[in-house]
Amino acid sequence: MKNRWKHIFIPVLTMALCLSLAACGNSDNVAGDDWRTTGMVVGSGTITHDGESVDVLVTVSESSAAFYRDLPEQILFDSVSFPMSIPDAEQAFNAISFDDMDDDGESDVLVSFIHENGDATELIWIWDPVERYVFREDLSTVALSGVALSGDDLSGDDLSEYVGLWEYQGENLWLCIRDDATWEFVNDQDEVIEYGTLWVDEYGITLHFDGSGDTLQLDRTVSGDLMDVTNGGSLFPVEGIQSQQPYFTRNGLEINAAVEMGTFPLEDGVCSYSGLGDGYNTDDCYWEITKTGDYTHDGIRELHFDAICYIPEDSIPYFDQQYTTVTSSELYDFYTGMWLTTSTAYGNSQRGDNYYLHTISWQGNSYLIEFAYSTDWQYNVGDWAQVLTKSYAVYLPEDYDGLVFAAEAQPDNYKDSAKRMQLDSISPEAALMDIDTVDPYRSLYFSLCY
Repeated sequence: MKNRWKHIFIPVLTMALCLSLAACGNSDNVAGDDWRTTGMVVGSGTITHDGESVDVLVTVSESSAAFYRDLPEQILFDSVSFPMSIPDAEQAFNAISFDDMDDDGESDVLVSFIHENGDATELIWIWDPVERYVFREDLSTVALSGVALSGDDLSGDDLSEYVGLWEYQGENLWLCIRDDATWEFVNDQDEVIEYGTLWVDEYGITLHFDGSGDTLQLDRTVSGDLMDVTNGGSLFPVEGIQSQQPYFTRNGLEINAAVEMGTFPLEDGVCSYSGLGDGYNTDDCYWEITKTGDYTHDGIRELHFDAICYIPEDSIPYFDQQYTTVTSSELYDFYTGMWLTTSTAYGNSQRGDNYYLHTISWQGNSYLIEFAYSTDWQYNVGDWAQVLTKSYAVYLPEDYDGLVFAAEAQPDNYKDSAKRMQLDSISPEAALMDIDTVDPYRSLYFSLCY
């Protein structure tokens, strides 16, 4: 996207200059030819900045006005880009002014056109020491389809159809359109990349870039999306900014365990305590996942698997009274990091006790994930003090592949452990990095849709 934008936003006038310079090398040219006699010049004036004045000659095209030094050799001095295409610019050009309109001692620009039907278009740019010429729609008047529009009306009557957030598909960019006819391109960190004003017409919207003066036309499709015909891109409305890079990748969270590949150790994966936290202790355990069924029918993938936690004898200290053993494991979405929230299951439970439904939204698509699980605790199984088996049945769209099982390390204190039991009401469907008491970099992650 970045490279293509460089192509889009190169001022048309610079391209025209390149063509002109190439023409100067033609063997048919006569040495000493003066470009000012070619008929290209439509106006002239004097531009003053920082106390220095330069005499310029003016040319116009459908998209811009160029200011060349008043010399026999065609040398570009500056330019402005029109906020919309003016097809009859050369024929309708009326006058240009470089008067200081805001009394700051710097030249501003006014370009006026009188169209064949008698309507007038007057475009005004005010000089800014950082952004150069900034187009001022509030001072300008534009004739469109025979109707003169000015000030706030430049955005058109249908601006409300475009107000909101649009995602540029396949790029790390979002277009934010506001009801005052201003816009911003932002990245996934909500940092402003470009900004400006816009106009609405029967085809879609035209973005004017305040920094460079360039424009970009976005056509409205039958389905209501926006098409960037110049670059072959498309934008569609979204409710919020979502990075193009998957959440796990963006945050350095690795899939560090594998289904059907045996057990994987988890440091501090189990905690034990008696009463209200007496003798609180954390130690290691082992997790593995085995599939018991994987079927696809009618566009739905039905996945059955067991997540098994093995707790060694030496991971549970001696208690002289009844004690509690806790492990933590959850399902997440790889692309958005969303926690497919469940409530804590105590002891043994049936699938009917633990049924959940969540919708994941990613890159304009929605995926409904339905699942249930049962829990079964066994004691003194072989060399293990305890074995927990969580048996899942998951139903998901066949084109969705982002389901992740996470076995999570335990907090280092009882207070946080107790708080974790209430996370379903504290942070439902939160992104993994935002869940309190969970350290995402200490977990085991299994990809379930490999």
